[in-house]
Amino acid sequence: MRFFKKRGPVPEIKVDDPDQKRKLAAYSTLGIMFPASIAIGLFIGVVLDDLLGTDPVLTIIFTIYGLAAGFYNFFKIVNKYEKRK
Repeated sequence: MRFFKKRGPVPEIKVDDPDQKRKLAAYSTLGIMFPASIAIGLFIGVVLDDLLGTDPVLTIIFTIYGLAAGFYNFFKIVNKYEKRK
């Protein structure tokens, strides 16, 4: 039994405009930047909780800061390249 339909080759994406290449590169970094900012905030919170003995408090606070930083960077990049139209 086949679950997936057999399709032809994937079409190649050709980007000749340097501005489009910059935009594509900036958007491709979003997938790494968003979880990385959350992980960095989580790491800082865990380390500070271990040093200061405030078990879950700083972990939660810095994870929220990391989440906010991820959203901030996301909207900053999207707004930067979408205003040019």
